[in-house]
Amino acid sequence: MSFEIVKRESTDFGGLVLPRMELSSSAHATDLMKFTRERVQLRGVEELTTVYVAVPDLGWTAVIGYRCIDLDHLEIGDVLVRVPSGYFAKFTPDGRSSDPIEDVWMQAEVAEKEGRIERAYAEEIEVFRAPNNVELFISLT
Repeated sequence: MSFEIVKRESTDFGGLVLPRMELSSSAHATDLMKFTRERVQLRGVEELTTVYVAVPDLGWTAVIGYRCIDLDHLEIGDVLVRVPSGYFAKFTPDGRSSDPIEDVWMQAEVAEKEGRIERAYAEEIEVFRAPNNVELFISLT
């Protein structure tokens, strides 16, 4: 497992909402998540981004979509979520799994269990570029 600590600037993302998601290496494989990703990709989005946002008393909400340069870029009916600037652990696939998204989440789970990172449990960002290029940004305290 290898990861790097990076500082990300504040960024806006637009997309479709999936409430009450679980953060795990298998969350991306649910039928609803797959269906929603396909809908967003049909719009021609090449860099599919999922932003996980902690919602008090409800768990996590996923916003599946795209980086939003300005409000004119936001599709009608989509939500806008802003990820504030901060420090993140950036994970890329290392071959733990044949599924690159599962691979990065497994790495993050292991890094947390081993005490190599201290998660803030704030916004977490998964960026997918076809066919299998994935980056996972885990928010740090």
